[in-house]
Amino acid sequence: MHPERNGTVEVLLVIALQATLVGTLVFGTKGLPRGEWNDNPLSLGQAKALQGFLALCIVFHHCAQQVFHDRWGSAVGPSGLEVMALIGFAFVGYFFFCSGYGLYQSCQRKRDYLHGFLRHRALPLILVYYACNTAYLVGRLAMGETFGPPRVACLLCGIELANPNSWFVVALPIMYLVFYAAKRDCPDDGLVVRRLFVGVVVYVMVGIVVRMAFSGVDRYMVFLGKWWYNTAILFPLGYLFGSREREAWAWMRGGYRRQVACSVALFVGCFLLALVFGVGFSLSPVAFVFEILCAIGFTWGLLLLSLRRKASSRLLSFYGGLTLELYLMHGFFVNLFYRPFYDKDVGIVTIGSPAAYILVVLACGTALALLFRQVTKRLPGPRGPRQAHD
Repeated sequence: MHPERNGTVEVLLVIALQATLVGTLVFGTKGLPRGEWNDNPLSLGQAKALQGFLALCIVFHHCAQQVFHDRWGSAVGPSGLEVMALIGFAFVGYFFFCSGYGLYQSCQRKRDYLHGFLRHRALPLILVYYACNTAYLVGRLAMGETFGPPRVACLLCGIELANPNSWFVVALPIMYLVFYAAKRDCPDDGLVVRRLFVGVVVYVMVGIVVRMAFSGVDRYMVFLGKWWYNTAILFPLGYLFGSREREAWAWMRGGYRRQVACSVALFVGCFLLALVFGVGFSLSPVAFVFEILCAIGFTWGLLLLSLRRKASSRLLSFYGGLTLELYLMHGFFVNLFYRPFYDKDVGIVTIGSPAAYILVVLACGTALALLFRQVTKRLPGPRGPRQAHD
């Protein structure tokens, strides 16, 4: 086949694959009759289904990053994955939001919820992080990468991420620590919300300072990347939403169509503006603000969607129960089949077709995630490490 035609076919296949991904959400939820509303838009089943969809989006995003990185500035031509490669931060924002919202709901249901909170909620995630880091270190050694003793120490201590995508499993326990400090001696939800916002702002500022101080480091160290903090603000926003939930839903229902338009405009407009002022690893303050607003617009849109549609897909529910494990495990195959961690020209087993590459990564990542879940079930914690909707 002619190279240009082959490229065109690949782009069409990738676009079709992304359309199928969107279809899992459209056909995996049922629209309600006109004038009716979902009476529990953030139920555990509903939120988990959306998280399952976003977990799939994140797999696509990380695969797209590899393809996009490979073709950036080259004459190969577009891949059809350019937007997906750059939009991943918005997907993570919904997980932060659900975590904050879930903490508020749990505090309302259980009077002694804070008793043993860090041991039961943060510790399992920390143990999962170290288990994942060790597994990835072994995998990278098996793929031919070599490390000196100082770097092995950094990887084993968790200062450097052997799995670059595991940062969320470090950030979320930090959010839990901020929540615990804000809530433990304070029955006033308004004050808790203010403390959460202050704590997250401090977290963001520390991240930015660390990023600037170590700007010359090209490895995946803790805090060295704006994805650590460009959606963290949604954590206190989720808690605030929970504390004002009845009023918030009433407000959304009151001007639903107008709010749908506003959320889409905020999401798309701020995403485009973020691209104008900075892309990728750029730490442009203006782009950073637009990314925050873009993530807020995206989560706002998902909340509006939940008002009018109910989750009904076994596929999304399945992945909703596997979000953490899939998130952590698929990255091994992202690198194995395209570009290794140490950035050589080709992967160990190169899959040239971007569409086939995504499908194989998803299939292998799902299988390894199921295996990893069996391992993490043995870790301490009453309900395991899945805390996205507490």
